Amino acid sequence: MRPMACAAAALMFAFAVACKDRDRQDTASRIDTAAEEVGQDVREGAEEVESTAEKAGQEVREGAKKADNAAEDAVDDVRGYSYERREEFRRDVRERLDQVDKELAELERSTTEGADQARRDAVAAAREARRAIDRNVERLGEATESNWEELKLRVSESLDSVERQLRALRSDAKPMGGTGGPS
Repeated sequence: MRPMACAAAALMFAFAVACKDRDRQDTASRIDTAAEEVGQDVREGAEEVESTAEKAGQEVREGAKKADNAAEDAVDDVRGYSYERREEFRRDVRERLDQVDKELAELERSTTEGADQARRDAVAAAREARRAIDRNVERLGEATESNWEELKLRVSESLDSVERQLRALRSDAKPMGGTGGPS
């Protein structure tokens, strides 16, 4: 029985060793296949990221161009008000100021006693900037043809600045330079 047990043990050992080699080869083959699949997925993902980055870059370039065009249009709008059209300019400024006043009143109502000091200070700064615009608008009434462009630009820049302040204070203001909606 002992020789039989030895033979059986030897046979079992041979099968075990043979299976391990076969399993190792099979496992190695599976690992190679999985590595190739992962590599392909990574390559495809990289191509997708590159494509998305190219699209995003193009969108940024287009957005910058639009912003540049809008800035040029705004400058052209301001320059478009010649000395002869000063009353039209003052009327347009007055309309924008009326909208600013409405927004300031709403912000002052919505800024409660419990609001943080920084917000109350920002609303107060916007109100003071609004008063400064009034002083500049008064100067427009005394403008001469020689100082018209300078005064017009000063009023426009001041008004643009206050409108930006108000957009930043809106409850729906968006982070990272978002406008928070129409002004």
